[in-house]
Amino acid sequence: MNALTNWLRGSKQPRQALAPSHNQISMRYLRPDRSGLLAMRKAITRDARLDVLEAAERASALALDFMHNSGWIAGAASQIIADTIGVELKLNARPDLSRLGYDSKEEAAWSRLVEGEWRRWAWNPAECDLAGKMTVPEMLDAVMRGYLVAGEAFGVLDFMSTGRRAHYGLETGTKVSLVASHRLPRTTREYEGLDQGIFHDGLGRAQVYRFKAREGGIEVDRDIAAQSVIHVMDRGDNPNSPRGISVIAPALKVLAQYDQLADATLATALMQTIFAATIKSPEPSEEAFQALRTLADDFEGFDGAKDIAQDLIDVWGMRIDALKEKGVSMTDHARINHLGPGEEFQMHTASTPGSQYLPFSQNLQREMARCLGITMESFSMDHSNATYSSTRMASSSIWPIVVRRRERIAAPFAQGVYEAWLEEAIAEGRIPLKGGYRAFLANRQRVVWTEWRGPAMPTADPYKDALANKVALETGATNLQRIYAEKGLDWEEEVAQAGKEIEKLHEIGMAIPHGRSQGGNGGPLGGAADGMREPSRERQDA
Repeated sequence: MNALTNWLRGSKQPRQALAPSHNQISMRYLRPDRSGLLAMRKAITRDARLDVLEAAERASALALDFMHNSGWIAGAASQIIADTIGVELKLNARPDLSRLGYDSKEEAAWSRLVEGEWRRWAWNPAECDLAGKMTVPEMLDAVMRGYLVAGEAFGVLDFMSTGRRAHYGLETGTKVSLVASHRLPRTTREYEGLDQGIFHDGLGRAQVYRFKAREGGIEVDRDIAAQSVIHVMDRGDNPNSPRGISVIAPALKVLAQYDQLADATLATALMQTIFAATIKSPEPSEEAFQALRTLADDFEGFDGAKDIAQDLIDVWGMRIDALKEKGVSMTDHARINHLGPGEEFQMHTASTPGSQYLPFSQNLQREMARCLGITMESFSMDHSNATYSSTRMASSSIWPIVVRRRERIAAPFAQGVYEAWLEEAIAEGRIPLKGGYRAFLANRQRVVWTEWRGPAMPTADPYKDALANKVALETGATNLQRIYAEKGLDWEEEVAQAGKEIEKLHEIGMAIPHGRSQGGNGGPLGGAADGMREPSRERQDA
């Protein structure tokens, strides 16, 4: 009451501070927990470039080792390359030539010309590769593989003079060379502007790449201007870092754990298989025989003790001799095995792997697949529990990652090569352009604009997808350009090809396979399945 009275009277006596409680509940991020799990996990924040600088070389070495020695990772890499690139990234030229006096038809014709010339050049290793060994699609495969291992890939553009072209019998001068990531040492001297092997200016723009080249058996530095280097990496992973780090880096620990689990499980199973058959026998061991001899010695003063011990030894000796004569065979199918009295032949099955092995190993596989950006079914090739809905959902979730990698890694590399090739082709007159080379330089970005198309998203049921596209097209929810783009095709080319086929079928008098199914018993527009028939256009018009 005194405290309450003083408070009501406005007493200015100092309030006593409450003693701190160790169990006081707090409302904040990362509040202490009794287990101390977060306290034991040491972590700091710093620039991403420092994290990459310290760990990239080791991560690349481990990732390459796993790719060479793990069937899971080697297969996953091949799957990623197949999903991202397929056979090739197909060029779809989309220039804006309106400023140069082209109408839509002329622009489309020019684009088709460029696409045809590019494909002939890109598939000729003598023309596109400085060493004359790889085609551009093969280079893109290597770029994707290098990206998975090192998080980046390098290409160097070169130009072959007319004299050297004549020596090799070549037409074009633009050539490309792939350079491995470890050939650009991560040397850093910030006072010189050198950051992980790349010289930068005051704005942070790359100026020179300092590669290591081997000449005459000696490692030498070779500086190459940034304009001649195609450097692709996912710069969104580690902002402000001039170099990349392996895509597999977050899963390296899990990969090692999976290998260790598989090796230990196999070793245990082999040991259990070696000792898979035993004979359970009441016969005494060597220690039992020794005990009988000791018993005879200890009771040497008693009458008959030694005789009893000797009789027991003689009986067991006779049983053992009988077993030696009869024996047991597991390999002779025509032999009848005989066991001694009281003996039991037991077969043992391996208890490893146990019931928990498969779920645990699948969980490790799932984490590896998630890190690599592919579905669990694609990684493990196990479709036993997959359904149409689950497969479609998995593909729909993963496919944006595939498209993103195509647009961030493979397409920029192809674009860099394409722009150098097109510039030379226009400058030397092999590709005509109104206004010539000057017009190209003045409108470069509009002339070189392209799309690079890869394979279509895989589907578990093409028929259901076709029906979905049909309904979406009829309701106006999609269009031909979008449908063909999802399949990695150019809708204008496909429609033009369909027009040629229709003309040819009309010419020879064959029915056209295109159009709605309209019921009936025959013909391309008849014989529709029950439940799928639609009224004919004539009836609708009437």
